[in-house]
Formats: sequence, structure tokens, C-alpha cells
Amino acid sequence: MELVFALITYLGVQKLDTSYFRSIDDCMYFAVRINKNVGVPNRVDDGGQTPMSRHYKAVCEPSKVNVKDVKVY
Repeated sequence: MELVFALITYLGVQKLDTSYFRSIDDCMYFAVRINKNVGVPNRVDDGGQTPMSRHYKAVCEPSKVNVKDVKVY
């Protein structure tokens, strides 16, 4: 097991992807870029009246993974 940094990407509350980086600087670079994206349009709320937007959110978390089983950038 090796300590790496997991870049976890969400769209709204839905988890989209997890990527692993050896360097926190690389992880933070991508997290900042993802967090600057605009919302995804054309989503309608429960009442069907007001268009909503979901936003991308990315966070970096320390994680231990087996580097033989997981691709680490």
C-alpha cells in the first residue's frame, strides 16, 4: 500500500470519477481547474418550472492504494 492523493470528482451530489496522483500538487492542479467550470444547464427542478444547473466539484483526499492494482499518475 502506498499513500497517494485521490482526486474525487462530483457533478452535483453524484460521484463521477476517482483518479490517483502521487503528488498533491498535480491533484490540486486538476481540482482547481475542474472547480472553475460553469454549471451544467438544462436541468429542470421537481416542479418542472425552473431550469437548474449542477456544478462540478473536485476534492483531493489522501488515500492508500495498492499501486499494482490501481493506475497512479
